[in-house]
Amino acid sequence: MASTAKDNAIIELVKLSETPIPWCDEFEKMISGMKSANSQAMLDHKFKIRRLCKSFSDEPILEDSSYQTFEAHRLSIIKKIIGRLGGETKIEASFFCTWGCNIFIGEKCYINRSVQIFDSAPVIIGDRVLIGPSVGIYTDTHEVDFTARQASERGSFAKPVKISDDCWIGAQVVILPGVTIGRGCTISAGAVVAKDIEENSLAVGVPARVIRKLRIVD
Repeated sequence: MASTAKDNAIIELVKLSETPIPWCDEFEKMISGMKSANSQAMLDHKFKIRRLCKSFSDEPILEDSSYQTFEAHRLSIIKKIIGRLGGETKIEASFFCTWGCNIFIGEKCYINRSVQIFDSAPVIIGDRVLIGPSVGIYTDTHEVDFTARQASERGSFAKPVKISDDCWIGAQVVILPGVTIGRGCTISAGAVVAKDIEENSLAVGVPARVIRKLRIVD
C-alpha cells in the first residue's frame, strides 16, 4: 500500500546525493512511497540518466586505448549517474537505472554485467557487496487491485531496498520492493527475495527462504 505522507528521513537521505536531483513536490512524493506523477523536470532527468547509462554501456574500445584509460573514462560517466559511489567500487557494463540519484553504494563493491536498478525509492548498498550478472533490484510496485491502478497513474509507488555490508547477491537474483538484506548474507543465483533476510543467512529459491545461518568470521 502506498504511503499517505512524505517521509522526511528519506528526503534527507536523498539530499546527500552527489549527483543532480530533480527536486519538486512530485519527486518528494515518489521517493517517500506516495503515489505520484512525473513532472517535466523528472522526465528530463530520467532521459538524461538513460542517455548516460547508454553511453556507459556502449562505450567503444578504441584502438589506441588502454585498460586504464578505458576504465577511467567509464568511471567518469558512472559518477555522473550514481548518487554516491564508494571508493574502489566497480560497475561493469551494461548497467541500467531509472534515476541514479537515489542509489547509494559503499566501498569496495563489485557490480557485474547487466544489472538493473529501478530506484524510484532509495537503494542503499553497503560496503564490500558483490552483485552477480543480470541481477534486478526493484523499488517500484503497483496496487494489486486494477481499480486502484486505474484511479491514479498506474497505481504505482515505491519502497526502499537495502543490501547491507558483506553480502553476495548471486546471478539473476530478483530483489523486490521494501526488502532489507542483512549483513553477511549470500543469496543463491536465481532467487526472488520478497521479504527481509536476517544477517549471516544463506537464502535460496522462489520465493527466497533461509536454509542455514552462515559462520561469522572475525
